[in-house]
Amino acid sequence: MQNSKEAYQESGAGRPAEVLRPASTSPADVEPLKRNEVVSDEGWEGYPLLGGINGPADVKKLTVAQLIQLADEIRQFIIETVGRTGGHLASSLGVVEITLALHYVFDFELDKLVWDVGHQCYAHKIVTGRKEEFRNLRRAGGVSGFPNPEESPYDQFAVGHAGTSIGTAIGLALGEMKQAKQNKIVALVGDGSIVNGASFESLNNLGLVKRQTLIVLNDNSMAIDATQGAVAKYFSKIRLSQTYEDLRRTTSDILEHTPVIGKTVEEAIERIKKSIRMVLPGGRLFESLNVPYFGPVDGHDIGALVQLFRALKQIDHPVLLHCHTKKGMGFTPADNHPSKYHSTGPFKMNGDVVEPATEKQGRNFTDVFGDELVRLAEKDKKVIAISSAMCEGTGLKKFRERFPDRFYDVGIAESAAVEIAAGLAKSGLRPVVCIYSTFLQRSFDQIFQEVSLQKLPVVFCIDRAGVVGADGPTHHGLMDIGYLRMMPNVALVSPADAVEMGGVLEFALNADRAVCVRYPKEIVASERIVESSVEPFVLGKSVVARRSDRSAAVIVSYGSVLIEAIAAAKALAEEGIEVNVINARFAAPIDSRIVELMGAGKPVITVEDHGVACGFGSAIMEAAGQHSGGFVPRRDGGAIRILGAPKRFVRHDSRTNQLMEVGINADKIAEAVYQMLNRRENQ
Repeated sequence: MQNSKEAYQESGAGRPAEVLRPASTSPADVEPLKRNEVVSDEGWEGYPLLGGINGPADVKKLTVAQLIQLADEIRQFIIETVGRTGGHLASSLGVVEITLALHYVFDFELDKLVWDVGHQCYAHKIVTGRKEEFRNLRRAGGVSGFPNPEESPYDQFAVGHAGTSIGTAIGLALGEMKQAKQNKIVALVGDGSIVNGASFESLNNLGLVKRQTLIVLNDNSMAIDATQGAVAKYFSKIRLSQTYEDLRRTTSDILEHTPVIGKTVEEAIERIKKSIRMVLPGGRLFESLNVPYFGPVDGHDIGALVQLFRALKQIDHPVLLHCHTKKGMGFTPADNHPSKYHSTGPFKMNGDVVEPATEKQGRNFTDVFGDELVRLAEKDKKVIAISSAMCEGTGLKKFRERFPDRFYDVGIAESAAVEIAAGLAKSGLRPVVCIYSTFLQRSFDQIFQEVSLQKLPVVFCIDRAGVVGADGPTHHGLMDIGYLRMMPNVALVSPADAVEMGGVLEFALNADRAVCVRYPKEIVASERIVESSVEPFVLGKSVVARRSDRSAAVIVSYGSVLIEAIAAAKALAEEGIEVNVINARFAAPIDSRIVELMGAGKPVITVEDHGVACGFGSAIMEAAGQHSGGFVPRRDGGAIRILGAPKRFVRHDSRTNQLMEVGINADKIAEAVYQMLNRRENQ
């Protein structure tokens, strides 16, 4: 920034400045920032077995009794690490024994392990040569919180969404079958993702596979919140009907009747049905899909799991093993409150009490949304809220408690959530669909067919929009503007602060069309950033956030990054450079007054927490192209610069660092202003 700033200040009217190469260039043109790797010098005192585990080969050297001890050590290591870094705690604690047993029996240097909802992979990362990097989980220089092939050959896919593992396992199995390879395929399904529609579509096609493929169902009765729906209740009924002895007996009979040479899978299953009364209900669902089923068994009995995996890997057909586990196993707070500890920030233990490692700085956008929706629902009985297995994560807990008969959780079924909302809207109600940006992508077709095409007034509240910090590429919300603004009859709006959140929800609930409200996973720095925040929302109209009669440029901000734009304007003012700041509010429709700014002879800088491709800045350029006579850049400096995320995947880090990396924090915005003013003086 310094080079461009000095160049602008030293250039006078009528005297062109020296052509400069500024200190920073467009974020789309630069490589990711390089940071020093965090290298831990901590030893492994207190972890006698884990300290010697540097890969799966070391796991295979242990006895079953030692595996039980190793499971305890891994749990403690996960709790210790997540307490320091934050992360997905409860899910990974519940799958430790299954993970160790799989690595004990299979050779995943050759065999293929595919994860579903990849936040269960912590134990897997620890035993596949990444335990040192795991100390810096989800931090720059450490491992990501999800499987990542760039980290290790033991990870097949970068996974962060549900319902993917069975389908990709089928593809791998077919590929290996075509190439006459004999390696084993394992898909690990869990955290409620078996109820996802994509999982059932894949199970419906499992018959394509004519070779070994093992599906391990980690059934812990939970997704992010308690699993919802008829299928979930079906599993719950099976689960509640089982005693520990039932699970042990099932394991014993599976092993006794597992197919060997000369026996078919079908014969084995029939024998199991006859010998175990309780296995029949569990198998009915999968039998209807022609999926050979074994179970349910205890997912924490590592000795039994080792025997089961050894037996089942010999079967030359696809089979499913149903394992019961406890989400949060081994950590009492997570065991008692698995939803709360599904994903957690850093924490510390004070006796038996878990306390946040840092004090909460204030309400975040999700909290504000939840409070405002309850306030408005008190006034309007037509308001209905819909969640996809993330009631607490989307701020709907208060709504659910206050209006239980107006709240629906459809489980991990985002497409169904949108279709249900369309039906509610058609009946005259005002549905509010609350889904993270990264997961709303899964319902693109339903938004198009059932909402946009039908001109229905569904409200989409899109949480975790923009860069999301430690969750990284699988969870960034950097594409929602692009795929939503192309749809007719849909308005896109983004509040900049807490006051605007209330205003935008009032607008959305009274609109004659679908409205998409996007906001980040971020603390609301101020209830009201600027005075104009209190102005009512009017379709397609922006508001002035900062005005100066001596402005040299205009910053047009969309959404929560307004606070960065205002900070940049204040920093520029201290250097004697005044800029106007516009709070766009809408990305669809675009305010025509913003387009007209481009013909006023001043540089225009757009800022958004979204990808440059197909984003808010691109929408302005498209609107300019549709302007009367088209838009022709003026020679006197009427140019536009779009600031947003480049067209690449942004790695896991803090949100603050990610904003700096993609070039949309205050410093980078001010730098862009200097560059454009410097260019105008040169011209």
